[in-house]
Amino acid sequence: MPRDPDELSELARLLSRDLGEMTDDELIAAAKASGSVHRSGPERTGRLLAELYRRDRLSWPKIAELTGIGQTTAYNWARPHLPPDEGDERSPRQGRRNG
Repeated sequence: MPRDPDELSELARLLSRDLGEMTDDELIAAAKASGSVHRSGPERTGRLLAELYRRDRLSWPKIAELTGIGQTTAYNWARPHLPPDEGDERSPRQGRRNG
């Protein structure tokens, strides 16, 4: 995944161009960067979703509604980034208590 803002800007620039006008090297560079973005998407999105949930203001159904990401998908992507509740042996945060 491009990490440098300049790399992301370059990817956006390449992807906005007419494909027929791109050189082979530009197509290869854009394909590599785009593939990297695609592969890292669930991990990065999971971190964002986990942070939304961790703030205790939004439920999984509400997060799904607001983001357009299916509830199960959102939870599965976020789960690796959620700490388990103390004393709860189930999946992370499922046994969350309010208050």
